[in-house]
Amino acid sequence: MGILKTERLFFRTWHEADFPLACRLWGDADVMAFLGGPLSNDNILAKLRAEIACQEKNGVQYWPVFEIQTEEFVGCCGIRPWVYTSEQAFEIGFHLAKDSWGKGYAFEAAQAVIKFTFETLRAPLLRTGHHPAHENSKKILLKLGFTPAEAVFYKPTV
Repeated sequence: MGILKTERLFFRTWHEADFPLACRLWGDADVMAFLGGPLSNDNILAKLRAEIACQEKNGVQYWPVFEIQTEEFVGCCGIRPWVYTSEQAFEIGFHLAKDSWGKGYAFEAAQAVIKFTFETLRAPLLRTGHHPAHENSKKILLKLGFTPAEAVFYKPTV
């Protein structure tokens, strides 16, 4: 099922058959360096199932993203309900496979998700975050127009 499309990328929903792609992403120590470290296979499967459940319950997830021309897996980008406030809001996030770094995909994918969030879902608020030491994520978020707000620290992803 196609969700979003940009000039170079397309998004679809996760399926359990995507476990090998999820392993390439969430099992990679470099990708997960600022997210609590690489996940075990059991935790990758649990995370994959949580993304699928989020889509079923809320109609959104951190969707897998692919290059249009090659159909190569890029990573994931999407939204989920923001659970740290009573306000109706979403949180945007992206994780890119290591071989997709430095190509502008995170910015391009996030722009599409932002547009979808406000224009299609008509969400009143979109939040995001990054690990304080992750300078590349910080640069992308600032370029997207996000401004720093209060600090909310997540427990490590395990």
